[in-house]
Amino acid sequence: MRGGRASRYTVFDVMDAKGLFDMNSANSSSPQYQGPVEYPKMFYHPLGKQRVVQKAEILQTPFGPQKVGEQWELIARTVSDADEERRARAAGWHDHPAKAIEAGGEKAPPMAARSRIAELERQINSLTAQLNAARAAPPPPVDEFAIEGVADDKAAPRRRRSAEAAD
Repeated sequence: MRGGRASRYTVFDVMDAKGLFDMNSANSSSPQYQGPVEYPKMFYHPLGKQRVVQKAEILQTPFGPQKVGEQWELIARTVSDADEERRARAAGWHDHPAKAIEAGGEKAPPMAARSRIAELERQINSLTAQLNAARAAPPPPVDEFAIEGVADDKAAPRRRRSAEAAD
């Protein structure tokens, strides 16, 4: 059988035989593997801008010329620490390609649950911090509030007089 798995031998097989994958601590098969790392991270353009990676080939068809094979990529950058991540988020860069695609005006593809959970946890932390700040703030003075159903002393006699006049 030609091209079967028994006769497969690629450059990756050679690299594996040399132990190059085991030397890279980012690979889970490496003895030095420490688990997933937080940085570097990818961030995607705030407006979802894309660039052409491969230009389209124009084919003549019975329906007229058609562009085929055009490939695009989202403009992205990597951040290497928490401070750089904070600045990228403040500038509007997205931490998931689906968010950048949606910002570009297209329908966003579904996000993995892990990304969505991380986003919701960030929102919870932000709202919890706002709530704690509001609870720590001194309460406003009571006299600034109008309490319904309780008449103040100056308005009560006028109401009584106007009720008597209506009789």
